[in-house]
Amino acid sequence: MKRSFYLNISFYTLIFGLNTVCQAQNSKIDSTVKAIMVENHIAGLSAAVIDSGKIIWTGYYGYQNIEQQKKVNAQTTFVIASTSKTVTAAALMQLYSKGKFKMDDDINKYLPFKVKNPNYPNLPITFGQLLRHRSAIQDNIDYLGPFWLVKKGDPTISLGTFLKDYLAIGGKNYSAKKNFFNEKPDSAFHYSNIGISLAGYLVECISGMPFEQYCKQNIFTPLEMNTSAWHLKDLDTTKLAMPYHYSDSLKKFVPLGFGGFPDYPAGTLHTTPTQLANFLISWTQHGKFKDKQVFEGNAIQLLTPDETSLGYYTWFLRGTEKGELIYNHTGGDEGVLSFIAFSPKTKKGILFMMNSFFESREAFIKLINLFYYNAR
Repeated sequence: MKRSFYLNISFYTLIFGLNTVCQAQNSKIDSTVKAIMVENHIAGLSAAVIDSGKIIWTGYYGYQNIEQQKKVNAQTTFVIASTSKTVTAAALMQLYSKGKFKMDDDINKYLPFKVKNPNYPNLPITFGQLLRHRSAIQDNIDYLGPFWLVKKGDPTISLGTFLKDYLAIGGKNYSAKKNFFNEKPDSAFHYSNIGISLAGYLVECISGMPFEQYCKQNIFTPLEMNTSAWHLKDLDTTKLAMPYHYSDSLKKFVPLGFGGFPDYPAGTLHTTPTQLANFLISWTQHGKFKDKQVFEGNAIQLLTPDETSLGYYTWFLRGTEKGELIYNHTGGDEGVLSFIAFSPKTKKGILFMMNSFFESREAFIKLINLFYYNAR
């Protein structure tokens, strides 16, 4: 009895000690996040951390809607801008795993219209080039800017029509000079929203179903991302975080409204931290989520190989404050900022999203390291 008694005392002492450490860590996170939010005028922020295939921490701060005094909570849905590209790439790679295409295939084998760099019409543009931002397809800001900056609800033009008009000779928004770089495909890196949007459209062409429908059936449903969607019409907007711009002259947050754009696979996924965490869990657990094989290991290892020197697609690499290499992607837009990352070695991951944009690189990096090393 005495042995059992002392074992129990030791057990509870250990648990109490762990809880005390966790409380102290969480208190540090809360105070630091709140200070960063005040200093950088962030209306609302939500975050999650995963480890060993589980969500180990979540945090909710600030306001989903300031005018309505709605605070950010577990159900608050954020638009995550270019962080969406990780999901678009994953959708395409599901088809790759089924042998539907090869990374060095000419995309024109799968499209209903021709896409060629007019400066190098005899050189193919490949799937791999799209996913590595090496396709020489250029974002024409003169044309795309109004879509990105003005919040007018869901796009009124289909993905296929939009891309055909932009990329195919004779399209009404085609420009050989502004829509393409005067460089050979695969010769240089140029971040391309249109290129990833085209990757999303290839999902449509190969699967035979609209991109958003494909994602719902093959990614969102199996990953229990039940309130995640690409378009406003498929969301409960009462739970959607209003994007804000802080006006220095007015000394207040100005709501920007809700919107979308026709190249939506490049940046309009709406989701919550816990639902996006399910995606990250699957990606770090050899493609499995609750014993369901959502992604195949060959796709994961091709896009984000454990051996980082092999090269990678869509995701990027950065070092933490302790020198750890993590795959990551950032998303930024008017009133939106987001981030997702994981370690190929430990499989630990973090993500955060907010309904304000700020430009402090120092504060952004501080958030990354804070969540990565302190959340328990």
